[in-house]
Amino acid sequence: MCHDDSSWSEALPLVLLGIRSSFKEDLQSSSAELVYGEPLRLPGEFFGHNVDKCTADLTDFSARIRTFANNLQPVPTSNHSTQKVFIYKDLSCCSHVFLREDALRSSLQPAYTGPHEVVERGHKVYKIRVKGKVVTVSVDRLKPAYILAHANDTKTVLPTPGTTTTSTNGTTNTTTTTTTTTTTTTPAAKTTRSGRQVRFPDKYL
Repeated sequence: MCHDDSSWSEALPLVLLGIRSSFKEDLQSSSAELVYGEPLRLPGEFFGHNVDKCTADLTDFSARIRTFANNLQPVPTSNHSTQKVFIYKDLSCCSHVFLREDALRSSLQPAYTGPHEVVERGHKVYKIRVKGKVVTVSVDRLKPAYILAHANDTKTVLPTPGTTTTSTNGTTNTTTTTTTTTTTTTPAAKTTRSGRQVRFPDKYL
């Protein structure tokens, strides 16, 4: 703006850009950093070239960049999850398991299906038979199924009154005899506390 050959309307944006990008000692930042959170990109004409300070040895640049790249070490990622997977101890010896459904379930749908037969065991996955097909599932989705042993139950027929059971040469014959008995029941006499007998009409007996 101090030159006669420049218009103030053309020079004002560059002047304001320099003011906003200049570093302020009291704020320890520039005005642009306070507003945008990062410095502005300025053209190279804003900076003066000092040959003495900018001299650099470019002969070993490739060697230095290789050394810098070799010294780079990956930063280990942080693990914020502390949840541990619970594994049933009986999974290693059970013959059938229940399978947890991780998909979105409808109302009143059970969380587990099964029991399913265990085909093959692994360290982290199991092969089970689901609807006639062998599928591979993760161990954390399984829990053992406790099934009662199928014992050969022997049914014992108890004879009822009026039934006679005879055994001849290993053959059991059952003969049913119908017996008609006539029992006469006499209602017990009811007395009050004073000793009087209470008689009810026959229609209430």
